[in-house]
Amino acid sequence: MKKTSNFLIMIVLLVLTSCGGPFTSTTSMLTVIEKGHSTDYKEYWIKAYDRNNQTKDEAFKIVVQEEMVWHLIEENREYFSSYTKEGDKPWILEQIERRGNDKE
Repeated sequence: MKKTSNFLIMIVLLVLTSCGGPFTSTTSMLTVIEKGHSTDYKEYWIKAYDRNNQTKDEAFKIVVQEEMVWHLIEENREYFSSYTKEGDKPWILEQIERRGNDKE
């Protein structure tokens, strides 16, 4: 009986952890090239790329959940940042810090 309940618990945990799809977390230096928001001002985003691994043409959208943070981010600046993605959902900004010696 105990083996059966342990097996059921393992199956339930496996199903629950696989529901959201793959979870990706990335930390990198990003160069922000564009900022924008939805027409209803409910979603804020930046378009950026990691110039160590990508070209400007490969820039991608990252949702910024805090409006105040979005206002502090500047275009054409480099930031140390962490961002996450779950399954097919958009990238979400988790943390951002301006790099001290930006190149203009």
